[in-house]
Amino acid sequence: MSGPVLALVAFAGMEAVSYAAHRWVMHGVGMGWHRSHHRPRAGRFEKNDLFPLCFSTVGVTLFALATMGPAITPLLWVGGGVTAYGAVYLFVHEVYIHERLPVRVPRLAYLEWVRSSHRIHHLFGGEPYGMLLPLVPRALRARAKAARPVADPLARRRMRTARMRL
Repeated sequence: MSGPVLALVAFAGMEAVSYAAHRWVMHGVGMGWHRSHHRPRAGRFEKNDLFPLCFSTVGVTLFALATMGPAITPLLWVGGGVTAYGAVYLFVHEVYIHERLPVRVPRLAYLEWVRSSHRIHHLFGGEPYGMLLPLVPRALRARAKAARPVADPLARRRMRTARMRL
């Protein structure tokens, strides 16, 4: 398998890894850290920010292993795909959805779909756990639309009233 194909496969596979980590680690044994992400933030950082630091060790380890011999050099491409997924996740989740950086980003249909799906996760604390392909059952999307919360669950700094598109 060629290097770029390995990187693409690793990138795509990271959505399943991300889903599993979010569902069974962050909403499981790691809820002590992750809970900070589902509450209004008191400062610039939250305990949940420790997860990307931990998860980035996977990419660093893959890059380090790739330097140990020609037989495992393809791990460099896998590490690149994992790291690219992390960068896209960072942009989509932190910059676009939660607006943690003052960067103006054009509103695109795909990103708005991801944001509305993530809003449902914050509203109910369950599905969808995926980030770049957050599949929401039709019944859950209808339940979220009917809920009509007064405050936007993605409003992290202060609870602000917002008209939400679900």
